[in-house]
Amino acid sequence: MKLFKVLAFLILSFGLSSVFASERQALDESVKSEIRAVLSANESLHASFFEYDAEKIVKNATKVSEKIDKISDDSIRQLLRFSQQQLGDMSVEDDRDENDQRYHIFSMAMIHLINTYDIGEGFNAYSCPMVKKKWVQNSTAMDRVHNPYDPSMPHCGDKDTKF
Repeated sequence: MKLFKVLAFLILSFGLSSVFASERQALDESVKSEIRAVLSANESLHASFFEYDAEKIVKNATKVSEKIDKISDDSIRQLLRFSQQQLGDMSVEDDRDENDQRYHIFSMAMIHLINTYDIGEGFNAYSCPMVKKKWVQNSTAMDRVHNPYDPSMPHCGDKDTKF
């Protein structure tokens, strides 16, 4: 129940701020590069969920977390602190639903970043109405929906942004 309340708060916080933002904010080129490095590392984590390999998930979540630690902008690193904690909580011992929920929370934070800040082109938000979850994928490398949450519906969902 606590996780549900946290998720609801994040959806409202990140979702509403993105809706009302008319234009993405500019970033220093070095910070933009650091965020893109997080998103690039997320591509391997996303693939681990698509295949659901728990050992790779934990390994790739650690790599993403390490990239977050390298973000030089304190306010952006602070925005990602809770979602980074979710990455650290991913575990081989936990069931898929728990790790999916943690990945969704992390993804919501990344979607907030790509909606708020101009990090360049290529990374977009996707969502699946069936599982009611979202994620980010590199649409330049893979534009077709690759739903990491439900292996029975690997291409179910929509591309929500066009950056």
